[in-house]
This record gives sequence, C-alpha cells and structure tokens, in this order.
Amino acid sequence: MDGGDGPAPTIDEKISTLSLNGDEEKEPEKDPRKIARKYQLDLCRKALDENIIVYLETGCGKTHIAVLLMHEMRDRIKKPQKNICQAKVIQDSTDFKVGMFSGGSKHWKRHHDWEKEMEKYEVFVMTPQLLLLRLCHCFIRIELISLLIFDECHYAQLDSGHPYAEIMKVFYKNDVTKLPRIFGMTASPKFGKGATLNTLETLLNAKVYSVENKEELEQFVASPQVKIYYYGPAGSSSSCPYTSYFIKLEEIKNQCMSTLSGKTDDYASLKSTKKMLRRLHSNLIFCMESLGIWGAVQACRILLKGDGSERNELIEAEGSGGDSSLCNKYLGQAVSVFACDCMEDGIEADLCSVEVLKEPCFSRKLLRLIEILSSFRLKPNVKCIIFVNRIVIARSLSCVLQNLDFLSSWKCDFLVGVHSGVKSMSRKNMNIILEKFRSGELNLLVATQVGEEGLDIQTCCLVIRFDLPETVASFIQSRGRARMPQSEYAFLVDSGNQNELNLIENFRKDEEKMNAEIASRTSSVTFVDFDERTYKVASTGATISSGYSVSLLHHYCSKLPHDEYFNPQPKFSYFDDVEGRVCSITLPCNAPILEIISSPQSSTESAKRDACLKACKELHKLGALTDCLLPYQDDGDEELELDFSDSEVSEDEISRCELHEMLVPAALKEPWTDLETSVSLHFYFVRFCPHPADRLYKKFGLFLKAPLPGEAERMKLDLPLAHGRSVMTELVPSGVAKFDKDEILLAQNFQKMSLKVILDRSEFIPEYVSLGKSGFSSLGSSTFYLLLPVVRHEYKSTMTVDWKLVKRCLSSPIFRSRGDARDSVIPHWNNHLELANGPHNINDVINSLVYAPCKDTFFFISDVVPEKNGNSLYKDSTNHKEHYFKTFGVHLLHPDQPLLKAKQLFCLDNLLRKGGNSESRGKEEHFVELPPEICQLKIIGFSKDIGSSLSLLPSIMHRLESLLVAIELKNRLSASFPEGAEVSADRVLEALTTEKCNEWFSLERLEVLGDAFLKFAVGRHLFLLHDTLDEGQLTRKRSNLVNNSNLLKLATMSKLQVYIRDNSFDPRQFFALGRPCSVICSEETETIVHSRESCPKNGSNIQVRCSKGHHWLHKKTIADVVEALVGAFIVESGFKAATAFLKWIGIQVNFEASQVSNICSASTIFRQLDAKVDITALEKLVGHPFVHKGLLVQAFLHPSYNHHLGGCYQRLEFLGDAVLDYLITSYLYSVYPKLTPGQLTDLRSFSVCNNSFAAIAAHRSFHEFLLYDSSTLCESMNKYVDFIRSNASEKRLVEGPSCPKVLGDLVEASVGAIFLDTGFDLNRVWKMVLSFMDPVISFSKLQLHPVRELQELCQFYNWKAEFPLSKKDGMFTVEAKVTGVNVCATACAANRNGKAAKRMAAQKIIGTFKAQDYKLKSESLEEVLKSTRKMKAKLIGYDEASIDVTAPVAIPKEKLKSQEPSRSQLNLKVHPIIEEPKKIFSPSIRSMRNPQPSVEAQGSQSIASTESNQLGGSSKKTARSRLYEVCAANSWKHPTFECCDETGPSHLRKFIFKVSIDIEEDSDVIVAFGEPHPRKKEAAEHAAEGAIWYLKSAGYLHELK
Repeated sequence: MDGGDGPAPTIDEKISTLSLNGDEEKEPEKDPRKIARKYQLDLCRKALDENIIVYLETGCGKTHIAVLLMHEMRDRIKKPQKNICQAKVIQDSTDFKVGMFSGGSKHWKRHHDWEKEMEKYEVFVMTPQLLLLRLCHCFIRIELISLLIFDECHYAQLDSGHPYAEIMKVFYKNDVTKLPRIFGMTASPKFGKGATLNTLETLLNAKVYSVENKEELEQFVASPQVKIYYYGPAGSSSSCPYTSYFIKLEEIKNQCMSTLSGKTDDYASLKSTKKMLRRLHSNLIFCMESLGIWGAVQACRILLKGDGSERNELIEAEGSGGDSSLCNKYLGQAVSVFACDCMEDGIEADLCSVEVLKEPCFSRKLLRLIEILSSFRLKPNVKCIIFVNRIVIARSLSCVLQNLDFLSSWKCDFLVGVHSGVKSMSRKNMNIILEKFRSGELNLLVATQVGEEGLDIQTCCLVIRFDLPETVASFIQSRGRARMPQSEYAFLVDSGNQNELNLIENFRKDEEKMNAEIASRTSSVTFVDFDERTYKVASTGATISSGYSVSLLHHYCSKLPHDEYFNPQPKFSYFDDVEGRVCSITLPCNAPILEIISSPQSSTESAKRDACLKACKELHKLGALTDCLLPYQDDGDEELELDFSDSEVSEDEISRCELHEMLVPAALKEPWTDLETSVSLHFYFVRFCPHPADRLYKKFGLFLKAPLPGEAERMKLDLPLAHGRSVMTELVPSGVAKFDKDEILLAQNFQKMSLKVILDRSEFIPEYVSLGKSGFSSLGSSTFYLLLPVVRHEYKSTMTVDWKLVKRCLSSPIFRSRGDARDSVIPHWNNHLELANGPHNINDVINSLVYAPCKDTFFFISDVVPEKNGNSLYKDSTNHKEHYFKTFGVHLLHPDQPLLKAKQLFCLDNLLRKGGNSESRGKEEHFVELPPEICQLKIIGFSKDIGSSLSLLPSIMHRLESLLVAIELKNRLSASFPEGAEVSADRVLEALTTEKCNEWFSLERLEVLGDAFLKFAVGRHLFLLHDTLDEGQLTRKRSNLVNNSNLLKLATMSKLQVYIRDNSFDPRQFFALGRPCSVICSEETETIVHSRESCPKNGSNIQVRCSKGHHWLHKKTIADVVEALVGAFIVESGFKAATAFLKWIGIQVNFEASQVSNICSASTIFRQLDAKVDITALEKLVGHPFVHKGLLVQAFLHPSYNHHLGGCYQRLEFLGDAVLDYLITSYLYSVYPKLTPGQLTDLRSFSVCNNSFAAIAAHRSFHEFLLYDSSTLCESMNKYVDFIRSNASEKRLVEGPSCPKVLGDLVEASVGAIFLDTGFDLNRVWKMVLSFMDPVISFSKLQLHPVRELQELCQFYNWKAEFPLSKKDGMFTVEAKVTGVNVCATACAANRNGKAAKRMAAQKIIGTFKAQDYKLKSESLEEVLKSTRKMKAKLIGYDEASIDVTAPVAIPKEKLKSQEPSRSQLNLKVHPIIEEPKKIFSPSIRSMRNPQPSVEAQGSQSIASTESNQLGGSSKKTARSRLYEVCAANSWKHPTFECCDETGPSHLRKFIFKVSIDIEEDSDVIVAFGEPHPRKKEAAEHAAEGAIWYLKSAGYLHELK
C-alpha cells in the first residue's frame, strides 16, 4: 500500500483488512480528509456506494483512500467492531485501535484468545493466509466484518488458490446475512497468464476504478525513465566458457547418484536425496550462467552453511533434504572445481583486481551490472534496488558486490521474504535492513519479489532488473520502487535472446492496453455465488474448501507421531480412469485411515483436491480432526499449555496460588448458648504416657457439645520431645459431663487464662488482668470446645473437672479488682514470703506462676529451698545478693528468705513437626533458684504439671481437627459411592496433608502411586474408546484429562480444596474458645487482609490467619491431592474403589469387555506379515505365548515399514507405557517403603525412562525382530546395542551413542500387546515386569538426570547454568556453560535430539566438576538404596477380573474399516535393488521388445481391477500411469514416449511406440518397444507394459512386503 502525502509504512507481504461492528460514538480527533487529494476523495465516495478495486500506480496514495474509507465508516468500525489494515498509517491518520498480527502470533491458538483480541482492537492488520485460517476454523465469521481491504488484490485469480480467492469463493456467499464492503487496491489488475479484468471483478464482486484525469496524477507521481542495457550472449554451446564446468558438475552429480544405488532400505530418504541433488545441480548451473564462476562459488558456500531446511528454501525445493552429507559432498566437490580458476599461485584471487573481472569468473551479465553501478557510484544520495528472481542469486550476488573494493561506495545487503527459510531474515532483521536503507546506512539492496510490493522508499532513484520480470504486474510493481524525480528503471537484456528483446516492449503494450480497457469499461459487476466444493461442520460452522484441504491434510500428517527415522507425509499417486483423472492418497500408517481415492476429475490438481477434501472429511468423522477442523494439538479449546508445576519459571509464585477457606470440623464448632441453664458436654479424657516416665502431667479432659466420630474418639498421637523423650497421648471417651451456667463461665475463663499464659503471656505483666464475665457469644470463636483439668475420684472410679483447681487459679490476686486486692488479709509472717508485689502465703507461692520483672520471664514455682537464701553462693563465684545488684541493679531487702525452686515457662512449640522438638534442654528437668522478692505472684495453683500438659494440648487439638476433616471427607465419599467407606480416615488424612505441613507423613508417596494409576486407567480407557486416534492424539487427550489444570478444575468443582491441610502447625496461630482470631475477615475486608502480596513466596510457610480460616493454596497442590486420594483408595481397597472415586470426581475410566475382544480380533490383519517375523522365537523372548499373534507382530512394526496394512506399534506403545508406569511404581512403592517421596519420585523417573527400557530391549535382542525401512535406524540401533553389550571398562573410555527411542518403545509395545492378549490380566504382566526390574535398578547406572544433577550442584554452590541451543542440518548443538565465583566451565554436545544434546553437555560438565572434587553433600540415591532394606514386591490394588479374549467376537464392519487394507496387495511399490543386478547389456542403453503377457500378469491385472471396484473406483490404472508412478517413486525423470515407426497402408496404418527411462544412479537408459497397434494410445500402452515387465525382471520392481 502507498501513503498519501506523507511517507507510507513498510510492508513485506500481502495483507488484508477486515472490520467488525461497534456501538461507541466518539468523533475521532484525527481527520484524514484534511490532507486528501481530490481524486482520493472521489474514489472514496465510490467505495462508500459499492465494492471497488482501485487501480493506481505506486505512490499515488491508495492506502490513504483506504484510510478515508475507514474514517467514513467509523460508526460501523468502532468497538466492538474491528477492522484490519496497515498499522502505522492508520494510527497516524485515525484514532482507531490498531493491532498487527502475523503467522507467528502464538496467542491466536485458542478461540478464547482471539475473542480477547477482538475486544481490544478495532482495526486488524494481518496476512490473507491468516485471515483465511481464522475463517476456515471459525475463529471469526465473515458476517461480523464491516470492511475487507485487499492490498495487491491482483493475486485474487479464479484458479490461483490464493487466500484472497479462497476467502471470496468459500465465504463471500449470498446466503450470508451481512457481507462486508470490499475495497481492493492494485497497481496492476492483470496478473499472470489468462488473467482478465472480468475474472478479477467477478471474484472480488467489485468494479475496477482508476483516476480519469491523468494530469492530476502527474502532479504527485514521477515516472522513471526506462532504460535497457544489453550484454552479449555467452556464446554457442561449443564456445561457451562454462561448458567444461557443466560437464564436471554433471559427473559429480552422477557419482553422488551412483552411491545411492546400494542404499535400498530407507526409501523416503533416498527419494528426497535424489530430488535435492538435482535441485542443487540445476541451481548451481543457473548461478554459473547468471553470475559466473565467482557467483557459483559463493552459492556453494552459502548452501554449505545452511541447515537442511534453509538449503531447501534457498533453492526453492519442496520436502525434506534427504541425506545432507551427500549433498555437502556434492557442494564441496563443486567448490573445488570452481576454485581452480579463481586462484592465483594457490591463493584465492582478490576481487578488487581488474584482471579478475572477466569471464568465466564473472558472467557478461554481471559485468554489465558492475558497469552500471560504477557509473552511478559517484552520484550523491543515490539508492538502488536490484531485482532477481531466485533467493540463492540474491544472496550470492549480494556477497559478490560486497567484496568488490572499487564499489565500496555501495553499501549492499540482500532482502528476501521472512518465510524464505533464511535464518537471518526474520521479520525484525528485515525491518532493520529497510530502516538502514531509508536512513542511507545502506544504499544498495539485492531483492527478490518481496521487494516489488509495499516498499515505500521515497529516495530510491535506481531500479535494476537483473532478472527480467515474469509478468506485466511484476514489471509495473518493480517500476514503482523508483520514486525520485528523474529516476531510472533499468533492464539487463541478453542481446542474443530475441524473447528478451521483445519482452519489455510487450509489457509496455500490455500496460497501455489494460489502461485503455479500464478507461472504456461501463458494465456493472454481477454477483456470482461460486460453487466451490467445501466441507462444513454444522455444530461450529468451520468450513474448508477442496483447495485448502490439501495444506490441512499435510498439516495433519505433520502432527502425527514421528521421529528422525519416520516422517509422516501423505503420498499421492494418479491414474487415468475412463471418466477422468483419479488421485489416490496413501496416508501414514499411524493415521486412522490408510487410503482415500478421489472421484474422476478433469485434471490432476482437481483430483488431488477432491481426494484431500474426502480425507479431511473422513478424519473429522473419525475424531482425528476437531469440530473446528484442526488437529487436536492445534485446537484452540485444548488447554495443554495451561498445565503448571512447581518447577515452572514462566509463571510467578503469586499467579500459581489461589485463596481458599479451610473447613472447620462440625464436631468442633457446635456451640452452646447463654439460654441453656445447664449444658451437657461429651467428655474425652486426654491420657498422657511419657517416655521415660520421669515427668508429671496434669490430667486434662476435652469437652465438646457433639460426640466425636468413632475413628476419632480414641485417637492416639505420639508427640516427640527433645533428646529422645516422647509422650504418647490418647483420647478416652468418658461419658457426658453437665455444666451449669456458672461452671460454663468458670470453664471458659480458665481456658482463656490458660491460652493467654502459653501464647500471650505478656498480657500478665500488668498488676491487674480482666478475664471478663460475659458468655461465649462475645468471644467470637469458630470452635467450641473446652480443655480443662480433671481429677480422678478413686472411690467412684470416675473423673470430673477439677473445679477446686479452676477456682483457685481464677481467685488469684491478678484477677481481683484493685479494691479487693487491698482488702485482702495478709497472712502471718511465719507462713508468708515477701514477693515483689507484697507478702503472700507460702502455700500460694508453691505450684504457682510468677513473673520476674528484672529477667522479664515467667516461672513455675515448684517448691522452696529452705537451705539456701540470698546470701548463698551463686555459681561458685558470688552470692545471689551481689549477683542481682551487679547484673540487674536490684537490692535484696530480704536476703534471708529461702530461695524458690523455679522452672521457666516454656515457649509453645509445634510437636507435630517432623524431626521433633528442636528446643535444646538436658535429660534432667532444668530448674533455677530465685530470690522471692524479685518475683511477682501471678496465678495461684498454676503448676508446672499444668504447664507441661498445656504444652501438648494445642498440637493434639490441631491433629484432631485435621483427622475430623478427613473423616468428614470420607463420610461424604461414602455417601456418594459405597466404595468410599473402604478407605480409612488416617489414609485420607495422609492424602490431604502436604509436605509443607512438615509432619511425619504427607501425600507425596500416595500421589506418586495415584499419578501412575490415573495415567494407567485413563490411558486404557482412551485406548479402547478412541480406536482411530494415533498415539500422539491419545497422549494429548490423556494429558488433558490428567494434567494439573483439569484435576484442579474437577477438585474445586467437588470442593475438595476445603479439606486440604497445607500449613505447618503454628502455635502462635492456635485459636480456640477464649482466644479468638483477631484478624476479622469479611467480604469487604477479604481483599485487604489477603492481598496478593500476602501470598507466601520462596517456599515460605507463613500466612495471615483470619477468622474464616482462609489460606493460599498452590493450584498444583489441589491437583496433587486428587492423585493422592486415588493412591489412598488403591492402597486401602483397590482398583475398583479408585475407579469409583475417579468417576465421582468426573473422570471416566470404565470400558466394555467387547472393546478389548474387538481390538484383539482386529489384529489378525497383521498375520499377513508372519513370514517376516520368527513368532516362536519372539514369544520366548517376551515370555508370553500369544493367543492373538497379530498383536505381537504389530508390536514390532515400525511406522517406517512399507507394508500397506495400516497401523504400527505406536498405539500399543501408548498402552504399554501406561501399564509399565503403574507396575513399576507399584514395585518401587512396595519394595522401598522407607524411601522419602522425593527419592521415590527420582527412582521412578529413572526406572520408567526410555533408556532403561532400551537396555532391556538390547539385552533381549528385540531390535532383531523389528520390521522397518530405514537404514539410519538400523545403524543407530546396532551402534547402541553394541555399546550396551560392551564391558564396563570400554564404556568409560568412550562417549556412548544416543539411544534410539524405538528400542524403549518396543518394550512398551510388547507389554501393551501382552496386556491385551491376556484380557487385561495385570497379574500375568506383573510377572514379566518382575523379571526385568532388577536389571533396570542396577546401582552402576543409577543416577540423577545429568541436567537436574547439574542444576542441583549449581544451586548448592550458588552457580549459574546456561544451555543455549542451536540447530543446523537437523543436528541440535548445546553449548552448556556454568559460571560462579572462581568457577567457569563449558561443554559442547551435538545430537539429533535437543534434549539428548542438553543431557550430554550437562554430563560433560558434571564430569569436570567431579574431577575437581565438587559434589553434592547429600547422600546419593545409589547410596540410599544400598543401605535400604528391600521388602517383597507387591502388585498394589489389583482386584479386577481378566477378560476372556479367546472367544470369537463379531466385529462390526464399520469398526474394521480403518484397519483393513483398502487397496490391492499387488499395488506396485518400487525400491532400489538390494544387490546390484548383473549387467546383461554392456551398453548404457538397454533395448527390449515387449514379451507376451503371462497368465500371472493377467491374473494380477484382474485382481487389481476387482479390488479397485471394491473401493468404489470405476477402473484400473493404465500401464502408462503405473510407469509414471514408478519413475516418480524412484525420483527418475519422466518416461519419454515416441512414435518410432509406422507400418502398413494408410487405411491399415499401425504405429510402433518406444518408451525411454533414464535411471540416473546406474547411468542407464532403458528403451522398451511396443508391438504395432492401429491406435497410438494402444501402441504407447503396450510399450509401457514392456518397460514395466523389464523393470520387474531386472530387479528394479519388487512385490509388496
């Protein structure tokens, strides 16, 4: 697009404009009409009335007309409507909210994200391909678009397949309720052969308009001077300076081709390598002719630098690059050939020397270009664009020009499209180059077609067509780049080529004719509803056309499971039918359908589109494509990327947390009221049994309104104390106790006092403390229970509340009013002690709580020490009197008083914490001696025995609360499904308790087991339910069900989060009746109390506790609890109970027995390959005699194997992976019960990894039975197996080869096959797993993943680790680097797998650090296992009955449809021969006559015909069609048919045809002659039959495997 008066924005590819409806009325401040030209306003008015196409040359301001149109339509475009166009010019000229989108916009993946973008922007700038995709997959509907602007709309050709054409033909329909206004812009309405103005207008439903007054245009737009520069021809073929190079390059190519003849097992690679060699060869020839030897050398070097994908794009080749080493060999030898003439005395020539500037180093064409550039180089502020047609020419020419010193005034770079595959040409780099060109930092660009359109560079004054334009549109577009007055538009023309001489003049005439036609047009456009073949999904409206279906099918195949040995692609073959051309598509073996055949069509392209549309339709019906017609991983509604984990770095700590309310158990919160004259409370005696029994604990009881459930009423809890001491506690139901109103008040006040003493002791420092006299209602507690001292009545054998003690404590002076305290009677001096707060009876002081102000400490007084007083020695150095004076400045006025034996008041601790009490104290109870007069008496009768009991009670109540929560969840589950009662409350509590609680148990071990079962059960269910989905889709479906995101959603829907215990017990936040929570939380204050900043960070476990019990929970924690509950049901009950729980929470894992039988029976199709596999030997290796031997064959069928049956081992691998995961987890869980959850997880990760299974496959020689067609796979497997089998000393000396994933896959597929064949009898599979578990867990191999080990090492030493990754030629290279204080280590590793390369690099650095004695201080897993006692292995939880799969089952025909071969088993498939055949003919041209067809051949033809009819086809393929297929399949040139003779008189004329086939790899030309026939078609057919017969007999053609 071009701007108006100001500079227009950069545009590097075709873009479109769309808009949608709005309701906000706000007049924009910017008015583009102010700077508009008259003709722009005139054309805008026309666009308001009808759809139009504006035809104006570059620089005439087409973009500004589009801006004017949007401004006039602003009421329809403003939010919530949207519009799409060129971003910068719209933002500069209007107030629209503009968003720009390209093909890499990741946020377009989901429909939800697109809806957000629709709300955000009003105008959208995007490529037409992107808009087409959004329409096809129903991200947006066309009726929501108000204005659709097509820039460079000449690409909209009826048969072009361009996105513009697809959008109009498929979506711009009469039946749409509201169609957008169309505004097209072009500098050349005619584009390509056969293009007319009528077709463009018809397709876009718009009329072409231009400016009638050309004089007005000339005021604004300067036309460049067209100038032609001639260069001489290279000469005749005999005198051409490049002839010798042509011959040498041809020889090199043929040598490389010949090396391929012995490689026959990797057919796909062979074919692509041939194609790549031919393409490389033709491009080098082209470079040599265009640029000369120097240009060809640069091209070789550029091609050698790029990886396979970049090389493909450089030479504009399709498909994969094949054998890159052979291509590199060809390029390397080519460089050596070219370099011979570019050397002087063995040194590469200097390009700036004049002597070099001649043929053959420089072509005449290039010399002429250099001459032009030399003539312009001294002109000031000159800028030039050189246009070429090929990417490789652009890069090579740029390189040559940069190195010519005498052209140093030209600062040169190249410009190619961002989709060119050139790694350096990203969108960002492209914009940087253009900005440099604008600013003058660069003044010469060598550009491909991408530079013809959208570049608005006002100062460009020279445009050179190095390669001539191919169309009149290209001629006009590139001319528009010369914008300066007196600019030059130059053409390089071969003076010896008449076509080139005429081309420029023809382009001028075509342009004049087009202008005249537009000026004279008066007809209106008639709306045409194109009858385009489409497939539409009724539920979503997603629609694809036959044209788009081709790319969609390729995209679907690319998403199928693949590896470096198998690249899934659709294969197309064609044959002639009576009614037309027919296309047959063979899909990869892991697709749900094998073959699709089109209806007969008029052309090959139409047949291909028809077949692809049918294939997409079938894939959707089978569930392989979603209702948005996308592969599952591309579907916007799939939420794979929403998964989360604790190790995730992209999501911060806060965003991973959610605020949830903790459940308060019903048994603890049932209140009593003030209205009750007496209250009956259930009484539970708390028994303390200390070990050793050297301490006294006051008896206490728990009193609450509701009875405790049966599983809690006798709760036992062992509380560890310091230095190995502990107290076993137990609740003992002791009946019901009655309280009157006064007793309830006394009890509440005693509890309030007790909690203040142990938690808020500072409140007792004042002289007077009020406990209050009100009832419970003002106490604001969420729980209602009492913890009171009790006393046993021996004569009654009962216990009651120790009311005497309660009243004595509450009668302490500190609780009396000041007046009451003064009136109290002072006891006789013989029975009293002088304390800091006055004289007190000695009996009141003993077993009381006192406070020493000088020490700011509370003490329990247990006795007096009559033999000691203030004059006694203090720590053998001084007496107490002197010590207190020197240390605290306290004068003892009564030093003769006996000292008090005191014990300091404890700090309440979490006794549930793993590791026990960390408080340091001696074995013996520690006492101190205090002078009475430094103590203030606080609570009479509050002895250290009471204190000892109170130190335990908060921990006991915390555990009781957690247990009651678990019981409530268990009761809820029991009410929902009967199996819920089969799990114990203790196990449920374990599943609800996270590691953050720091208790002796946590959910993590159960979570490991539950995770494995969830994967197994869901995997098995999906395997049976979706028998048409491939392994990748099954994996994604399973992930969507079992990932943390889904488990979180299901758990919160079931309100499981309220039961979770995720915080370590904090005694400071122990709240009960008498000590309510001070942080009041309500709807109004919740966001303030629990702001995001209060979320615990960096592993902190400190949270604000509020009155509602809110706490922050990690999302992953909630998901982990679901898995742990599954594990709890597995351990306590079994599979059935776990399955019932999963069903309750919303995950279906059920299946029917018939589903298993059907799959087993369907495997019989693979019995056709029995001859290829030694089934008896294989059954012995796997340890199972198969009932359905087809399952065993399928388990060893690699997807690369060309068997034409459909299917491979991948689905069995998916099933076996899930089975093995659970069985190995069960093994580890039972054998190593003492392992920590982290150690168990590490051991499980090691045991179920692919490398461990690969070692099993290697030792059992599974690879020898694998059916495959890949030489590289064979080589990789043999290398790895040899390494595994080598002795340990050899392994240490060399770095091992990478492990082919297929080896581990074989073990998983075998297990999956056995699991099916046994009718899901897990016990039988378990026995097999036991046989290889010990080899898997061998201490010599057991170690952490190298990357994780290195990360832990870096974390321990505070180092930084980096793993930058790069890719070239299909190889990933990782350059790992670790830096720290005085530490810097690097290592490099390369592998075809990026993860493997990272692992190898990490391993190297770890080796370096270990040699320097850097290592983790913690015990390694290997050392832990050596010291751990192994228990007996158990299959945990399996309680299912196996299914009888031996009985025959009637399989519905539609179920078998996708499994059966859908084409003739005799269909031709060509492979290069395994051994080179004996050369019967010495000449390079073989000639033969066609033999008579044999009976066998006739039979084959009839069979093929029959099967074709069964498929719905109407005819068989002709011999000519088959011969074309054979040549295409082997990458040979097309066969050449020629009428070589005619016989007989004119009325009985017969024709003899010969066919020639060029077999490049053998340097052979085969010529076959047919018999005479009266019709040429029949004669050619007969010759083709002879050629096929010979190819087969000579070993070039093989029967199907």
